[in-house]
Amino acid sequence: MPKYKYVAKSKQGKTLKETEDAPSKAELIARLRARGLLIVSIKEVSQTSSAASLFSLFSSKRGKRSSIKQKDLAFFTRNLSTTLASGVTLLRSLEILAIQSSSAKMEKILGECSASIKEGLSLSEAVAKYPNVFSPLWVGLIEVGEASGNLPFVLEKLSDYIDLRLEFEREMKSALIYPTILLCVAFVAVIVFFKLILPKFTTLFDQFDIQLPAVTQFLFNITKAFEVNFVAIMLGLAAIITGAFLFVKRPETRKIWEGIKMRLPIIGELVFLSCIERMTSTMYILLDSGLPLVYTLEVTSKSVGNYVLEKSLRFVTQRVRDGASLSGELKRLEIFPLLVSEMAKIGEETGTMPQVFKRISGHYQRELTTITKRLVSSFEPIMIVGIGLVIGGIVIALFLPLFRISTMGT
Repeated sequence: MPKYKYVAKSKQGKTLKETEDAPSKAELIARLRARGLLIVSIKEVSQTSSAASLFSLFSSKRGKRSSIKQKDLAFFTRNLSTTLASGVTLLRSLEILAIQSSSAKMEKILGECSASIKEGLSLSEAVAKYPNVFSPLWVGLIEVGEASGNLPFVLEKLSDYIDLRLEFEREMKSALIYPTILLCVAFVAVIVFFKLILPKFTTLFDQFDIQLPAVTQFLFNITKAFEVNFVAIMLGLAAIITGAFLFVKRPETRKIWEGIKMRLPIIGELVFLSCIERMTSTMYILLDSGLPLVYTLEVTSKSVGNYVLEKSLRFVTQRVRDGASLSGELKRLEIFPLLVSEMAKIGEETGTMPQVFKRISGHYQRELTTITKRLVSSFEPIMIVGIGLVIGGIVIALFLPLFRISTMGT
């Protein structure tokens, strides 16, 4: 008779992990349900050899990348919602999705989550162990789904949100592709000019005993320094960029940098709008999933992506917990746009907070897209003019000595 290993929860919440003989899996499921148990997983105990297990593990890892992308999370969320809604147990769903994942790291994490659930943890507690992969928004929504018994529905809402953000990020990246290529080509062109072309002119002009114009001499001084110290200059640039990146990533300096970013002339507006859009979108998805307002604010403050706004939201959360209105506190803190506080007031009066924040987030998504495209479209001619001025200046600096050489014989 086949032997099955199962994990189930009693009505009191106690986790049971037992092995039992049964004629079939369906028979065992009927027995457990008759005893009032909630089935987490059922697995037939097989005698699979260790060699076969190793081959299976190797096969599942081949061709998978090591990183985890947003599309991996979107795939996992959407399909977990589908499998759970179809009646597949949670553990079996995680096993299936781990194998199907395109990321080896994601497969490993899902395997560890399965092990944690077998030990008695809930899904939200299991994914909370990986804050770099699963954000507070994830954990909060899964907690709501588990508490309400409607986890597939909540996961579907979460997958819709992730798909929306992926589409939004794709639009932003598409708008930035051309300026980025243009900037890279200009950078390479200038390096080639200084490294290969200008040294030939230096050798040519050294053959003539003429006084070089100041602008030409300055250009040749840069060329000589660039030629002699090319490797050092490149390594120095790489070191400066890497050092700045690591410096900004430190928690102490990140807080200062995030405050500075919001005050920069052009970039500051984009950063601020991006954070407000993320804040309102997160509040919409949490409120629409049934989370209380205070808990929604707590999760949103951790997900907003900017220390200044996070600190302000934590203050608002505490005030709302003490009985204050959300709209009043948002209006009192001038950092939040008036549109957000006024729309929140309408939501409080009409009891339609989720719908209100959905409209606000849609407004900021459109505004952010429009401003980004407008800046990119104005950035392109500025770059072209700038590159033209640099190249034109170099050409003029090279032609001035040629004019002097042409008049030497007259």
